[in-house]
Amino acid sequence: MKKFIKIILSAACLFSAASCDKGFRELNINPNNTTSLDPGILFSNAELLTYASLMETEATVVQQFIDPFGGVTSAFNFNVLNQTYTVIRWNNTYPNSVKLLEQILSQTKGDAGRSNLYNEARIWRAYNYMTLVDTYGDVPYSQAGQAYLNSILLPKYDKQQDIYTDLVNEITTATAALDATKDVVKGDVFFGGNIPQWKRLGYSLLLRIGMRYSKTDAAKAKTIVQAAFAGGVMQSNADNCYLKYNSTYPNPVTQQIQQLTNTYYLAEPFVTQLKSTGDPRLKYISAIYADPGKALTLAPDTASANQFGLPIGYDSGTLPSAPGFRGGSGSGFKYSQVNYSVFGKITAPQFFITYAQTQLLLAEATFRGYISGTASTFYNNGVKAAMDQFTTFDAAAVIPASTQDAYLNSPLNVYSDANALKLINTQYWITSFGNGAESWANFRRSGFPALAPNTYPGKQIKGSFVRRYTYPQTEASINADNYRAAVASIGADDLDTPVFWDK
Repeated sequence: MKKFIKIILSAACLFSAASCDKGFRELNINPNNTTSLDPGILFSNAELLTYASLMETEATVVQQFIDPFGGVTSAFNFNVLNQTYTVIRWNNTYPNSVKLLEQILSQTKGDAGRSNLYNEARIWRAYNYMTLVDTYGDVPYSQAGQAYLNSILLPKYDKQQDIYTDLVNEITTATAALDATKDVVKGDVFFGGNIPQWKRLGYSLLLRIGMRYSKTDAAKAKTIVQAAFAGGVMQSNADNCYLKYNSTYPNPVTQQIQQLTNTYYLAEPFVTQLKSTGDPRLKYISAIYADPGKALTLAPDTASANQFGLPIGYDSGTLPSAPGFRGGSGSGFKYSQVNYSVFGKITAPQFFITYAQTQLLLAEATFRGYISGTASTFYNNGVKAAMDQFTTFDAAAVIPASTQDAYLNSPLNVYSDANALKLINTQYWITSFGNGAESWANFRRSGFPALAPNTYPGKQIKGSFVRRYTYPQTEASINADNYRAAVASIGADDLDTPVFWDK
């Protein structure tokens, strides 16, 4: 009897529990939680979160910038592997812009009412993946950003050549599909949804990716470049793709170098190039401060004669032994730093793709016979646009047309077919200052400017310059199988292994 009573009581309890559970799940869901976000808002964030290189990374590899102090910052100035710096692009791109862009594409694919948003996201997704390939080689692509969407937690790495092939297709089809009669992406922080500008951005990006092939496959480079040029690239600085900042939302790159100003300097090759050629941009980029540690509160000395870049191959301890050592200055050294009143302002813009870069690429494409045109015209247009671009940093940073013409007519700067590749790509190096990823990529592709290798003792590279970044150590432990497959594909996971277009 007792056993029978226990059975009845147990059944009653189960029935009661089942009855009480009705509505319990709904009761415990916060009705104010967001269950889905407008993909237009996600797109704004994807643009804003696009990673811009710190000055201690790619800009240091291509000898534009130096932090001579060792310890925790020992990295590219010393040709030493430091995961703190090699993982930055990976850790800032995949969980931010890539994740958001993949989500946008999943929400808008096939939605005729959001077709422009869908295609703009494809173009910007291509930009992000292009920089990842340029930095690491093989990377997660087809399965990237799919943890939430498809429960893929350990994505495979796609071959870099295959990714580039798909990016060309993505940029081409997405740009062609943009339609000014359809949806306007008002949250677009680059162009406010302006379709003609997005088309010019898409074809300018296609031009850039096409020129990456110039070192390894001239025929493919020519085909892609011709398609980009025919489609219609950027026409003026009004088409520049960049992020605007203010005191509330500061530029993360300049914010970083403003924190310890006495440790950051411009490199000697970069300052010497500007100074020796009479470049009028020098005063907006470079400055001497009486005390580098107080640079933000002091007036900059921008006189050209007083600008000296910090020598390559020295650290803060060995610098006094450098030929022509200029001595200490306050809490730092008497060498040129970023001009914190113009280029280094907290509100300075961050450029990704510009009209100036585009014109210089067209100059090289013309010289190589990929397209018809006059290489000198593209070259001059690019240099002038790069100079005019400084008014975006400061309205007063105007370089008069007469000054620009005098610079371009100087024997040191005037275009000539005999020195075309050197002239064009040295200007590209200058123009891309602040966009380290592009400075470094074009340097590897073109071989210009002709920089002398950093001979700092104890380097960890076999070659003359860093050719790629290593994968994050976490990939080797968490995503081990896919990591090993990637290394088997690219070669050694070190700073010497070139990406496919650099071989």
